[in-house]
This record gives sequence, structure tokens and C-alpha cells, in this order.
Amino acid sequence: MAFLVAMSTFVTVTLMVYGLLSRTTGDSDMDARLGGLRYSRPAREALPDPDAAFSQRVIRPLIQGVARRVNRILPSTIEQRLETSLTQAGMTIKPGQFLMVVGLVAGLLPTFGTAYLASSGASFKMILGGFAVLTGLGLYGPRIVIMGRVKRRQKEIWRSLPDAFDLITASVEAGLGIDAAFTRVIEKVTGPFAEELTRTMREIQMGRARRDAFLDMSDRTGVDELRQLINAIVQAEAMGISIGGVIRVQTGVIRTKRRQKAEEQAFKAPIKMVFPLVFCIFPAIMIVIGGPAAIMIRDAF
Repeated sequence: MAFLVAMSTFVTVTLMVYGLLSRTTGDSDMDARLGGLRYSRPAREALPDPDAAFSQRVIRPLIQGVARRVNRILPSTIEQRLETSLTQAGMTIKPGQFLMVVGLVAGLLPTFGTAYLASSGASFKMILGGFAVLTGLGLYGPRIVIMGRVKRRQKEIWRSLPDAFDLITASVEAGLGIDAAFTRVIEKVTGPFAEELTRTMREIQMGRARRDAFLDMSDRTGVDELRQLINAIVQAEAMGISIGGVIRVQTGVIRTKRRQKAEEQAFKAPIKMVFPLVFCIFPAIMIVIGGPAAIMIRDAF
């Protein structure tokens, strides 16, 4: 019974979403009437390669089509927020594709979980609770994964900033231009920061303004220290100040913040050790000390 309820719920939600997407992508009556008065050259659709794999011929076009429909009905604020989070996580998928993944996980996970609980003979309350827990996990699990990747990537970028900008400072003071200095960092440094620099330098080579490319890089990473460095470089370049000296000062500030953060973590360590002592070590000590005494008292009476 619970399995049928779960399956019917999943099918109903899927059909409702598909109907909503189909309605939002349809042409209005006015467009349909005006379409007969316009002449447009029919576009030639590329035929799928018959030698390609099934996933390339069928599954990928289907996913891309549904993702485009999701992007059309998605509010701009939510789409921009999702796109920012995905970019900061280093992922290249679109917000519509991410929402598709969330929908699939939120639909399939409770369905199969409920089916497993029903087949194992669980009670109705347990099945209902499992359905609610798995649904929440399917809805919020992908977002938790994304936020975890964002924090991990930002931490890697933050750690690589002082050494990378020391190399930039040495290169600029040696007579290289700012673009050549960043290119040298790309050759010497690996990780997310090198990937962002590679993308930024490629945009500059394609004709984009250096200021806009640098500011876009700071927005993509979401690291405050990098944003401060980029703003300092942009202002120094606009005012004609020595870029090497500005970068050296900002790098020193980042190292000071790193040392302060390490000291803060060291001060928090004794407090964090209280919980393992209270809940793990002290009970074991009490068992070792009081166990023999409890046995002797029991034998005495």
C-alpha cells in the first residue's frame, strides 16, 4: 500500500511538472497569428550521428531540452544565485540541470526507500517517517554537497594566494608586465586558483578588459582576500602606483590573517577536547575504576 502511494505521488508530481513546462514553452495566440505574416527561413536541425552512443543520441538531448525548459520558468534571482553557487563550486552545469538532478534524487530516493521498507515488513509509521526523511535528504542533499564543494574550493584558493602573489610580485619587480606575471603563476601553481587564472587570462587574450576580467574572477571565487587583492591591483593600475608594492602589502595582510586564524584554531582546541573527555574518556575511566568495586560489593551481598 505504501509503495503504491509513493509511486502514485512520484508519477503525479512528474506529470504536473511536465505539464507546467509544456505550457510555459508554448507560443501565445498572438505569436501564432503573427507567425503566418512573417517569413523565416526554416532552420536545419542537425541529425544525430547514428554511430554515436545511446547516451549521446537520446539521453543528452533529452536532458538538455528539459534543462532549457526549467531555465525558462526559473525566476532570475534564483537562477543567478544557483549559477553563482555552481560556479564557486567549480562545476560547469547549468541551474536547470542542477534542479533536474535534485528532482530525480528527491523523487527516486524516497520511492525506492519506501519500497524497501514496505518489502521488509516495516510498520506504516516507520514507512511514513522514512519517506519524509528520504524526501528531505533528496531535496537538501545536493545543495549540501554543493556548499561543501564551495567551502573546500575557497579554502584551497585562500591557501594558495600568498605564495602565488609573492611570485607575481617578484615577476613584476623583475620587469615583467602584469599579464606575463599572471601567466608565469599559471605555469608554476596548480589547483583551483590556477584554473581561475587560466580562464581570466584567456578572456583577456580574447579582448576583454583586464579590469572586468579580474573583477569577474573575484566574483567567481567568492574569496574576500582575493577580492581585496584584485581591487588593490585595479586601483593601483588606474592611479599609476607601483603594482609590486601594493601586492606585497596585501600579501602581508593575508599572511597575518592566516596566522591569526591558526592561533584562533589553537585556542579553540582545548574547548573542543572537553566533549571527547566528558563523553568518551571519563566513562571508560569510571568503568575501569568502579567496575571491580561494583563486582566486589555485589559478591559481598
